Amino acid sequence: MSQSFFLAWAWQTGKLAGFLSIILIGWPLLVGWLTAHFARRVQRTLVTTFSERAQYWVGGLGVIIHELGHLLFALVFLHHISSFKLLNLSGNRDGSLGSVASSYNPRNWYQAVGNFFIGLAPMFSGIFVLGWLVKVLCHPTWSPIQAPAFINQAHPVADYASFAWQTCLTWLSETAQAFLTSASWQQVLLILLIGMISTTTFSLSSADLKSSLQGAKTYLVLVVVFSIVIMGIAIVKPQLTYQLDQFVLISAAVWLVLLILISLCLVISWLEITLVALLLKLLHLK
Repeated sequence: MSQSFFLAWAWQTGKLAGFLSIILIGWPLLVGWLTAHFARRVQRTLVTTFSERAQYWVGGLGVIIHELGHLLFALVFLHHISSFKLLNLSGNRDGSLGSVASSYNPRNWYQAVGNFFIGLAPMFSGIFVLGWLVKVLCHPTWSPIQAPAFINQAHPVADYASFAWQTCLTWLSETAQAFLTSASWQQVLLILLIGMISTTTFSLSSADLKSSLQGAKTYLVLVVVFSIVIMGIAIVKPQLTYQLDQFVLISAAVWLVLLILISLCLVISWLEITLVALLLKLLHLK
């Protein structure tokens, strides 16, 4: 094998590592940061409009789902759970509504990478519960992800973005159609539950984001190693690049869908808080 071949291989490996780092690490962290920023504003609106206790009687279920996300992912990544409170009604000194205290072995790469996912876990647990509620109450039929068979290697980013966007629009359209054809009581119940749960579930704390950043360091090393191994195997099995394209496409689509769905849920939550506050104000005036 010539030197030019190895240079080309090294270039392709570097491109792959960079692209996977953006899709698997950078994009999720950006989604987490945007989600946390928006969710905190919604939660702050709830507190300023009503009271601190409103976080419990409006968002108590959301707090439980939030902490369950941390707890379940900590168990999956074999962290030691020292204590947890899914809903701390007595209140903590730091103002947290719930907590999960865990520790891990920093020399264990699996547990170290786990920090990345544990910090972002409430996004997964929140969307899972809300998706389950939509499924139970509205019975939508979501189309499976069908990644295109060909990726234009001259403009791969454009192809990835287009596929992710179209997938997101399809799922949202199918969800909206199912919602509109459901009974009125199902629509009202779903909207109320989405608003209440979203008020606190997606409010990632600074500690959550810091944990994800900490795990991202080890995760980045694994992504680079993964890229080297994949490109090495691709020399023998060129068809592997197609499967890799599918993986990247699906990952990009999933995170875009998460960002849009969570944003919609938070908008619903903010609108509910605003409307209830306005209604109470009108009733008081009368």
